[in-house]
Amino acid sequence: MKSLFIFVSILFCFLSISCQGEGIHPVSNSSEYNGENADLCTLTVVDSIGVELGDSNYVFGAISKVDIGPNGDIFVVDWMKCTVFRYSSSGDFIQRIGRRGSGPGEMLQPFFIAVMDDGSISLDDAELGWMRFDSTGEILSTSMYPSQTPRPLFFTAIDSLNIVGVLSELSREDNCLIIDKRICRWHADCLDSVSTEYYSRQYSIEIGDDYRLNMNDVVEIDYFPMLFTAGDGFVCIAPEPRTEPLLFLFHEDGSVIDTLTLPYPEVVRTEEEIHERKLYVEELLYARSQHRHQVDWEPYSNHPMITNLGVDSMNRIWVQRGFEQYPTFDLYD
Repeated sequence: MKSLFIFVSILFCFLSISCQGEGIHPVSNSSEYNGENADLCTLTVVDSIGVELGDSNYVFGAISKVDIGPNGDIFVVDWMKCTVFRYSSSGDFIQRIGRRGSGPGEMLQPFFIAVMDDGSISLDDAELGWMRFDSTGEILSTSMYPSQTPRPLFFTAIDSLNIVGVLSELSREDNCLIIDKRICRWHADCLDSVSTEYYSRQYSIEIGDDYRLNMNDVVEIDYFPMLFTAGDGFVCIAPEPRTEPLLFLFHEDGSVIDTLTLPYPEVVRTEEEIHERKLYVEELLYARSQHRHQVDWEPYSNHPMITNLGVDSMNRIWVQRGFEQYPTFDLYD
């Protein structure tokens, strides 16, 4: 990041798609997918939001999350400006929700947002806690996280009442830092009300006798992979997207639907790609702490299998291939 205020274009979810046929079908874990039924579609950017200079309602500081409301409105969390920008589906500015401060409806470190099916908003502020707004942007409540409840990360709404997201807890055991990550569902108005646990995994990092972490450890913690998305009636999880092309599918109640094995190859990073990855991580750490860190860390030698997951309005799963030079997605019904 070369300046504090950066130009960010938000690509609309309006895609120009040319395809015919019955659609793309899921891969079965008992048979190999050969692509015979797959239609090739081309995605075309038709609009964007954001300017480098000009109207302040279109100049972003640092975007941490974007979400789409039930009527197509676009919500952009800007943690640097401590506000949520709201735009219509055509990109017209509607309102700012919140401002810097610690009073009712104000924010200090907003990071994640989920727009519920009724238009209300759930927002995570790292300083102030869990915030709820109504569909007009008026504050409903702000509450600190219960002492025994971990702060949620990377969450999404699945209806008007419930959230699915990652809960991460840290503990120490001898000379190891233990990270427990769980993907769970809970009620948006009650953070200690986890009703369903879909997937959990424990990671361990060796630490020194003084129990201090260096920046390399921070990088490792930040980059422990776990991707998920949620649609109408199901949750999809990529448990190890860096190394395994697997998708776990669950019903909302936690019962298993299927396991999909995607036919993705291992693609080795070039030396130039490894160098670019290290520079990116160093810039990311600098942006977070405003201090330069010499990171003695080597990225994973291969490209990740899966880079991202999503669900569209047709309840199709979008899987972004991590090993392609240009953004490439596979769609599964």
